[in-house]
Amino acid sequence: MTFRTNFSAAVTAVLAILLLLFGAAAPVAAQFNEPEIPDQVVFPELALEPSDPRLGEQVRAVVRMKLHPGWHIYSVVPATGDFAPIPTTLTLDTVNLEAQGPIYESNPLTDNDPVLDMVLSFHKNQARLFQNLRVPESAPLGTFAVQANLRFQTCSDRVCLPPKTVPLITDFTITSGPVRPEYSFAQYAVDEVPDAESLSNSELESVLSEGVPGFLGLALVAGLLALLTPCVFPMIPITVAYFTKQSESGSTVRLAGLFGLGIIGTYTVTGMGLSVLLGATGAVQLATNGWVNLAIGLLFLAFGFSLMGFFELRLPSGVGTHADQWSRRYGGAVGVLLMGLVFTLTSFTCTVQFVGTMLIAASQGHWLWPLIGMLVFATVFALPFFLLGFFPRWIQSLRGKSGGWMDHLKVVLGLLELAAAFKFLSNTDLVWEWGILDRDFVITAWVVISV
Repeated sequence: MTFRTNFSAAVTAVLAILLLLFGAAAPVAAQFNEPEIPDQVVFPELALEPSDPRLGEQVRAVVRMKLHPGWHIYSVVPATGDFAPIPTTLTLDTVNLEAQGPIYESNPLTDNDPVLDMVLSFHKNQARLFQNLRVPESAPLGTFAVQANLRFQTCSDRVCLPPKTVPLITDFTITSGPVRPEYSFAQYAVDEVPDAESLSNSELESVLSEGVPGFLGLALVAGLLALLTPCVFPMIPITVAYFTKQSESGSTVRLAGLFGLGIIGTYTVTGMGLSVLLGATGAVQLATNGWVNLAIGLLFLAFGFSLMGFFELRLPSGVGTHADQWSRRYGGAVGVLLMGLVFTLTSFTCTVQFVGTMLIAASQGHWLWPLIGMLVFATVFALPFFLLGFFPRWIQSLRGKSGGWMDHLKVVLGLLELAAAFKFLSNTDLVWEWGILDRDFVITAWVVISV
């Protein structure tokens, strides 16, 4: 009896232990189950913008991708390393179209990949790939198809799937007619520009009416931040030198006010004029023009080496003589307005992100708030230069009191100018396909400059 009792107790204990073990192991096993993989991770669509291009016009193939939550794809820029994932690629079969430059993408995220334990650039939730194209003048009229192969690798925070190639296709129609201004040169903006029909007038007016303080606050902050961009530095010594000369005639207040109004007026008129002539992306198109970026890049190289003491930049004596004659004849008004215009064009590419947002709203028929936003932005932007013009002698009085720290500051500013120059020259490289100043080269240059 005792044996049976002990045996039954032992069996009961063993069963209880097994039950506890299996019961505790169930949730643990669930944690180590294979991750759930959706049937489709990436949902791509191919479009040609515009879909009805004319002979000689610039068009752009755009692949818009929506990603399953929790998954990501990698940048078009290959990562380095033995176990690096494959980059996303797009191959186009462009019938009656000419490729213009390499494939590029919307701005990726950069972070440590937990699966590969590497710092990688990738896209979550959504991504866009772009290929600029051109319709040759000899292309036939009619409807054609663009075929593409999109190749990518998708990963979650636990697993990576094998690379996959997805075929895409879209139709377009080549039509006759003169080249439209908005498609006369390539677009390189990577931000989405909403269609005019995507937001009704009443909805947009409601958004604007509810967010006016924030909208104006954004304009004010953007104007202040724009003063920190490298486009502004070259204008500071020019402004001080010019108004120091003009202060001798006693017309400092009038000219300083005119200079400030010149910046405000030219900034506002230039921005709104671009939106009328080139559409919502006009400012972005100007800022991504190869010649504009090359000119500004070379200008910043010159200013950078000058600030570092390699040489001194001076206006030719003939220019100074003619400028003095014009100032005496017209009271300095013409020279001040020209300075305001040059200042606007020089700084425009550094502030195009904010300006472009204003012009998108303007292109949808809402002129009041973009106009007010541009005025607020330009006013804040011009105010310090108005003060520089108003108190030139006080600025001049600081000369000789700076000491050695000013020389070090000039060197630092010169290095910042060189860093900015690489940025603009890299933009030119992207547009003209040099393949020299790529992103890795520019980042390396910035690291060397910062050291």
